[in-house]
Amino acid sequence: MKIRNVLSAAAGVRQLALLRVLDPINSGSFHLTSEHTRVGKRRNSREMRIVDIGTVFGQAHVIPTGEGQWIVNHRIDLLTFNEIY
Repeated sequence: MKIRNVLSAAAGVRQLALLRVLDPINSGSFHLTSEHTRVGKRRNSREMRIVDIGTVFGQAHVIPTGEGQWIVNHRIDLLTFNEIY
């Protein structure tokens, strides 16, 4: 999304991203069978954040497993995607 400060002509346009912050499950250790990290919903209320898009390091493919948990696919490729779906 983009936002512009209409009160200042010199402010310009900022590009922003809406993120859902997730917490690692099992201290972020790899799951033994899938070799992927699992994450879950945050326990506090600060799960959604708006950040400057320049601060985003990269993207992640998360696969829902139910009950507010996801598998983080750290190997974003067609082979892994096709195996899951």
